[in-house]
Order: sequence, then C-alpha cells, then structure tokens
Amino acid sequence: MKFNISRHAKRRMKERKIVQTEIMQAVAHPDEVAPSINGRVNYLKNIGARRLKVTCKDEADTRIVITVMERNL
Repeated sequence: MKFNISRHAKRRMKERKIVQTEIMQAVAHPDEVAPSINGRVNYLKNIGARRLKVTCKDEADTRIVITVMERNL
C-alpha cells in the first residue's frame, strides 16, 4: 500500500517536530488502533517519552495521513 501525507499533516509534523519515520513506525507497528470519524483510523504509538497519534484514511490502494498529534506520557 502506498502512503501519502496530506499538506495539513506536513504542517503539523513541522510544528510538532515529528519526522516521517516516526509516522511510518506508528502506522506499521501501532501500540493501539482506534476508529475515528468519517471512516478514519487512529494509530497510537509510544516512541520515547512521546505518544503519537496518526490519523489516516484509506482510499483505493493509498493510505492518506490526515494529521499527526503528540501527547506526553
């Protein structure tokens, strides 16, 4: 499956100092997966002292990263 990172997610990555490898790790090996609104899925992953939440939407053969958030543990 191909991945596409939305413009919104790229802005949030820059603001929150989250790199693409962290996003890929969260989606590929999440600690938790939870449904979201409008058919989206939240992937949660603890990385170091941070907890990442990556919201994605699947379209055809592409997974689109909608937004990324960070929470302190």
